[in-house]
Amino acid sequence: MNINRLPSKTLRTTLDPIIIAKFSRHTSFVCQIPRYYPSGSHLTSATTKYTDILHPRRPSCSALHLQPRARLVSGHKQQRRHLAMSSKLIPSNPADVAVIRTITPNIVTVSVPFLRMGLIRIGGRGTIIRFTSGTLAVFSPVALIPSVQAKVAELGGNVGYLIAGDMEHHIFLSEWARAYPSAKIVGPKGLQEKRAKVHNDPKIGHEPFAFEWDASNKRSNAVSDEFAADFEVEFVDAHPNKEVVLFYKPDRVLVEADLMFNLPAVEQYSKVPEAEKSSHGLLNRLFESISSTGGEAKGIKRFSWYFLSNANGDRAGFNKSVQRIDSWDFETIIPCHGETIVGNGKEIFRKVFEWHLKGHK
Repeated sequence: MNINRLPSKTLRTTLDPIIIAKFSRHTSFVCQIPRYYPSGSHLTSATTKYTDILHPRRPSCSALHLQPRARLVSGHKQQRRHLAMSSKLIPSNPADVAVIRTITPNIVTVSVPFLRMGLIRIGGRGTIIRFTSGTLAVFSPVALIPSVQAKVAELGGNVGYLIAGDMEHHIFLSEWARAYPSAKIVGPKGLQEKRAKVHNDPKIGHEPFAFEWDASNKRSNAVSDEFAADFEVEFVDAHPNKEVVLFYKPDRVLVEADLMFNLPAVEQYSKVPEAEKSSHGLLNRLFESISSTGGEAKGIKRFSWYFLSNANGDRAGFNKSVQRIDSWDFETIIPCHGETIVGNGKEIFRKVFEWHLKGHK
């Protein structure tokens, strides 16, 4: 299915902030894709029916009225479901499927399989960055397997910062914090509180954050002097996942989590036997059509313009963040999901975010 051939009306599904579907007017769609929210959330991981009742003169996400057909469940049940879901998202054998790659002498990536909602192959990637001071920062940590620990030791072993790339990329923070207790945890404001509500998942602890980004300090690199010396920061608070985007100046590398995908996740699934890969071909093709930077990248451009930048009703703020990121002199982009873009990162970035850079479609 090619999403570019579907009708232009946009249906925003609040079951997941990184999924979108397009339907004609008056079309009903029963979605059974699970999504997990903390206790007290107005939506749960139950089957939910949505009816597209877009007004024909208002073809934007904000014009939708979503009608959930889900009952609230207790926080205890949600936490049990969270545990069950984690086993579907994360590979049980990370040591066998992880791909460790040196991008520059100071940057190493660890790529692993990851299933969004337990169904869609988007892959996951942690990035280890060595400051000019020798200290290491780990952006969006993945499983801390022996081969990764060995690579950390090879880079000097002094892990000083664990960076949550957004509100979603935090599952392995505690695992790394236990191994490197002197490391400072930094990330978006609100994530520490989100983690504090999880009590039955041994992967998620309640470690304090040393620094948090929000709308008031969205461009601050004042985590420390060594952090400020090597990084520029843009906190994209207009993004639904609250993205922390870093520019590592010494090697001209942009590191980001969910601001831009680059599917398919070839490297991240390169060690997975074909028979063990997700069989949800239609869902994977659909999601790739809105997450690929290849060709004219129409799907991902529309996804970013109509959904990501408008999910919080602040497209102007999203545009400003993209425009500032574009001002940085990067040539490589390391996304958490999909292929790393080496050499022509600025060209791809400008293609994907063309409308945001202009401020209009």
